[in-house]
Parts: sequence; C-alpha cells; structure tokens
Amino acid sequence: MKNQKSEADIWRDFVQTEVKSKSKLGKILESSQYGGYEKPVLTIYFPDENSRKAAQGQTEAIKKKLREQYRLLCDRINFNSGSTTSTMVRNTPVPRANSTSVSRAPKNHNPLQALYWVEPNLPENDASQRMSILRETVAAEQGCNQIYTKLYERTLQLANGKENTVSVSFNWRMRIGGTRGFRELLLPVLHPIFGIPYIPASTLKGAAKAWARKNDAPARVQELLGMLNGKDAKAAKIEFLDAFPTKHCLSIDVATPQWAWKDNKVMYGPVPHPLLSLEQPQFLIGLRPTSRQNSNCQDDLKTVKSWLENALNSGIGSRVSSGYGKALGTIPITNTRKSYDFELWTQGMYGSNPPSRENSYQGTPEFRPSAVRGILRYWFRAVALGLYDVPNCQKLEEEIFGNLGKQGKISLSTKVNPSNKKDPCFYAGKIYLEATEIKYLNLAEKLLFLAVQLGGVGRGSRRPLHLLNRRMRGCHWQIVGKDLPLHYDVEQWRKFFTQITNAFEKIQKPIGSYTISPGRPRARQQDVLDKNTQIWLLKSPSQIHPEKVTNWQTDGNSSKVRGTALDLLYSDPRFKGQSQGQGNANVGGALETPSFVWIKSIFTDSLPYQVITIFGSDYPDRKEFAKELKKQGAILVFGEMSPSKSIISSPIKQK
Repeated sequence: MKNQKSEADIWRDFVQTEVKSKSKLGKILESSQYGGYEKPVLTIYFPDENSRKAAQGQTEAIKKKLREQYRLLCDRINFNSGSTTSTMVRNTPVPRANSTSVSRAPKNHNPLQALYWVEPNLPENDASQRMSILRETVAAEQGCNQIYTKLYERTLQLANGKENTVSVSFNWRMRIGGTRGFRELLLPVLHPIFGIPYIPASTLKGAAKAWARKNDAPARVQELLGMLNGKDAKAAKIEFLDAFPTKHCLSIDVATPQWAWKDNKVMYGPVPHPLLSLEQPQFLIGLRPTSRQNSNCQDDLKTVKSWLENALNSGIGSRVSSGYGKALGTIPITNTRKSYDFELWTQGMYGSNPPSRENSYQGTPEFRPSAVRGILRYWFRAVALGLYDVPNCQKLEEEIFGNLGKQGKISLSTKVNPSNKKDPCFYAGKIYLEATEIKYLNLAEKLLFLAVQLGGVGRGSRRPLHLLNRRMRGCHWQIVGKDLPLHYDVEQWRKFFTQITNAFEKIQKPIGSYTISPGRPRARQQDVLDKNTQIWLLKSPSQIHPEKVTNWQTDGNSSKVRGTALDLLYSDPRFKGQSQGQGNANVGGALETPSFVWIKSIFTDSLPYQVITIFGSDYPDRKEFAKELKKQGAILVFGEMSPSKSIISSPIKQK
C-alpha cells in the first residue's frame, strides 16, 4: 500500500512513543539507531557498550511490543554498538543542501546519510533532480576514504588478525538492497552509524549458511552458525562482522529495459532508471569465534571461511542473476553451470553515461553482463511467443528469468578482460550460465547460441560492425569453440532450430505455432520467430573479420567490412533505415524504431557469410528485400518457404 510504513519508520515511531511516555524502554532506546530489517531479524545500533547491553536485557519486552502494537515480527534482534562519526567525516565534502533534498536530515548525519532523507515524492518525475542527487551522493562518498581506512583497521582488530578475515573483490558491480523505491536508489543499506555503503553481517551469514546447507552437512551448519527456532535452538560458534569497502566505490549505474509487457503485448520503449551500485568494490570481511572456550576455533573459522568464499563466488546481494555481486574467485564448473569463451568487438557498451550531444559523443564504455542477459531474454520471447499462447509465454518467462521479488531458474555472470581499445571497443572473457536444473541450463545455452548466430549484443546488435557517417556502428561477437559457428549448411541450421524447439519442449508442453506481428514504427512490438519470419544465409566471400581491419577510418565503410547483405540494405532507400527523411522505417528502422532486419556476419574456416533475419516478412517492403536477397543467391533456412520441419512446422492456432 502507498502509505504503508517501512520498518525504519516503525522503529522510529516505537522509540518516540516510548520516549514520550518516559518509560524504562524509552530511556534505554533513546540513543538507538535503526540498522535494518531482514525478516525476521531486526538490527539496532547504540553509541556505547553500556546502552547496548541495557537494551539487550529488554529483548523480550521489545519483541512483544513490536509484535502486538506495531505488527512487526522479530524472531531475533541484533544489538550492536559503535561510535558516532561526526569527527570522522568532518572533512567530507558536503553536497548542496537545498531545501528540497536534505531539509529533514538529522544534524549529526554525514552527507551520505543526509541524502538518504530526501523527500521521497519530490524527484519521482524530475529526472534531472534525481540524477543531481545521485551525483551528489557519489561525490560525498569519494571523500570517505578516511572512514574506510579506519574501518579496515577496526575489522582487523575485532577479528583478531588478518588470518580471520576474507578479502574479496568483485568483477563488475554489486548491489545490496535497492528494490523498494527512490530512497533505496542510494543503494544502500547505508550503515546507520558510519553512514557508508556496507554488507550487513546478517547478509553475509545468510549467504554462507545458504551455500553450506546446499553443499555441506546440515548438522555442521547448525553447529557453527547456530539455529534460532525450535526447542533445539543453539548459539553460533562463529560470528560475522559487518563488511565495509576498502576504498570509495559508489557510482551511478542504470537499468534500461528495452521491452516491456503491456496489454498482453511486448512493446519497445527504452526507459533508463538511474541508480547507485558499487563499482568493482573490494571488501574486508571479518570473522571471529563467539566464545574463547572454543578449542577448535581455527578449524571452525577455516570451515566457515570456505563456505563464505563459495557463497561470494555464487553471488551476493540483489540482481545476482544479471551478473551483479559475483566475486572474482574461481567459479567451478558443475552439471548445472557452464562457461563459454567469447570475444566482442563493439561500437561500445555504456551504462549511465552513453555517447550524446551533451558529452560530444564521448561516453564511458563499460562491459555490462546485464546486456547479455537482456539479449537472452529477447531471444527467449522471440522463440516462446511462436510456440505458446501469451499467458503461457508470460508464465514461462517469469519462471525462467524471475521478477523483482522472485529468483528465476537461470543466472548469468561474466569475467572480462578490460578493454584497452576504442573504435571499436574489444572485450574477451568468459560467460557463465547457471541454472537450477539441467533442462534450464540446456535452454539457456541454446538461447546464447541463437543470440550469437543471429545478431550481436548491446548497442548495434542488429548490424555487423562497420563505420557509418564517421562513427562506429554495430558489433560482432562470437563464442570460441562449442561447435560454433554454424557452417553455411541448410541442414545444420535446420537441425539447430529443432534443438531449440526440443529444449523448450522439455520444460513445457504442449508446443504449437502462433503468429504475432512485430508491429509498426512508433508502435514496435517484440520480434517473433513465427511463420512470417525468414532467415537467409548469404555468402560474403570478400568480407574480412573485424580483427583483420587495420584502419577503421579508411576501411570501416567498405564492402569488405560491411559484407554483402549490409551492402544490399544500404544500397537502396527502399530498405535502408530512415534518417533525415530518407530510407524506410518499415524495413531498416529509424530513431526509436528498431530495424525489422537483423544481419550477422559469420566467419568459418571455409567461407565468410551473413545471416539475415527478417521479422514480419509478409509486409510488402520487407518481402521485396527478401526477393532481392534471393536474387543475390541467398538460401532460406527458416521460414514459410522452408519445406523442413522447424520451429514453425505446426499448424497455426492463433492470429
């Protein structure tokens, strides 16, 4: 509900009520600060050890009042102590404290905490104000390195040495929290005492416990990490400490869904959602025994450390399935996890700072695993909407890819070498696919192969890499090995499409044949591999691989780089994308209208060729383009004229 109070507001109301009534609890809790709530565990902080112990002595009374008077269930309350940071942040740069952003901030909070108190309703419809607040937050966090240094030393002290800590680095980005509205765009969980991003101890313990329960003996997990519920409840032998970055790492991030369900249709309409995440953060995580009488404490610590390290490799925080929160450790290959070596030449992947007129078209390149997951989701819908009715397709998409509050069946992560090149950017590394069951992993793999064989990823995914109007366009990516690429062979391609159908069928039956229009310019719908889609193969014998282009400025717009099919598309205004009043938006697309034609370059040992996918080939202009392809000698491997059985072989059930 819109007016439903958060757990933080409930705690503040509870404390204020007790203080006003001058109760014993009010005196004890007056100095407390809310630290977070992860159902059913509440975390509270106190300025000193004495007040912490006093509050801990009233645990049952606090639980009872929260449950009966505020309907907040707490099976456990973590009482922590810490010092205020007013002196630690004295030199931190303070963002602009205008009346619309930080007017309600408590006086003793540092700039990051102050920004957390932004009026939640003000920036919702004001993108520039929202972005301004995020920039101020990042600027404030850049001045917190002194705090991070002190907390690093504090963690070493509390853990009694470096041997009882885990140092961890993350390959890309990380998010803890950030799922419930504007305030949580400040990523965090900001620490209630120190006012900086952190990983709560409860999150770390939960991740380690979840991994251990799945991969180790449950009895051992309960022995070392404790158990709260039931008559056999026992205390943990090993305690986790809150983990802090070792240096500033907060940065502006963005989520930009390209396609969205609307009225039972998947419509095109990119909407950027700026947010904050930790960029390639490094953490020091402390562990310590809860009792000095634990004679096996070093062995126990070693065991728990291994659980935690494995959990971090699997991912921690939110949006893990999109590549966030994956540690840089070794990722073991199992029967439900595979890796794929890939190479990508691209006009550029970008996050919150894409090329634009404002930045003279000099954006900040960033390889984004979420873009790879996004293209897998696109091709999933392209196949599924041709096999199932809309309700079943929606249900299956949510089951496999999840949603905001639900984990899906597959996840993706990458390990990528940083790009030292520009125009084009080049990335090489590994893609990791993981699934809950083999059948989901098999489907994810087939979708990855389909995406690589028919197009690209990120910006320019519908075109081969080339130069246009002196700017880099398109992209080229490839999986190294894994029986790819497919050859210029009709039967091999048709067998590939059958394998994709079989992968879907093992997850959900029955499979039919459905037809959905790709829409029209300005009302673009999801592309679907249905009976009105054609996929052609066209030889491109003089084309050269992107890595063999020695001078992009002189050769990037030549036929040997563009290839035969792209030459054909560009050579005729009936087909080329619309620009400055010329071209055809119903074939090649236009600004804010994705092209109806995908062209992908394939380089095999024997022959370079291009794959041309035409969605909605029953449209007259696109039908003409298909005729021209046939005149050029292209062969059809998917579509209505194909005599073989493939994805579209079943009778049409729905229009």
